Amino acid sequence: MPFDWETDFYAATDWDRGAYVGGDDMPEHLATFFERVGVPDTVADVGCGPALVDFELAPRYPDTAFYGYDVAPSVVESNREQAAEAGLSNLSFAVDALPDLAIDREFDLVYCMATLYFVDDVERALTELYDRVAPGGHLVFNYPNRYTRTWVHEETSGEKREAFGLVGAGENLLSYDAIESVLGRRPESYWTAVGARGEPYASRRSPAVFVRKPASP
Repeated sequence: MPFDWETDFYAATDWDRGAYVGGDDMPEHLATFFERVGVPDTVADVGCGPALVDFELAPRYPDTAFYGYDVAPSVVESNREQAAEAGLSNLSFAVDALPDLAIDREFDLVYCMATLYFVDDVERALTELYDRVAPGGHLVFNYPNRYTRTWVHEETSGEKREAFGLVGAGENLLSYDAIESVLGRRPESYWTAVGARGEPYASRRSPAVFVRKPASP
């Protein structure tokens, strides 16, 4: 059976409110990206999980509306309660999942980290994410590649290997060329853009990129 985030993780473990790639550095990286490309009015975090990035940045950018989406209802409900307790009226959450999103609007920035590892139709997922980016906006994401697959086989076991089963089987791997083929735009390195090149999590087995959608003519 495929890994289920609700039953196999959030309902079964004592999870932390953190980021699964890059840890506590990730909010500052996205803030750096904001300052580089312009602070967005709207941000969608797809596969937000415990939403560390959103909770850290929402108070710092009160004029930006943050929307978090995740497949697991329990983490969405926990995030809603935390946002209400913190009085963060610019932060909201809903249940949704790749590869087919029900979101019916566009955002200035769509952010998707540590999520595509677990999506089978990864090219469809990329199209869905890019379709939610407003003209002139940006898509930021990381993705599994052949080096991630090697990591799964050489450095994981048990439940972790099961969770990364799609990557281990090579069913959802991407590359710069594959991304360009799907989106019609050449990706650029997010790690380089935010000054994270050289950090242990910014390795070749965990590439992160961004793509700008052209503005409307």
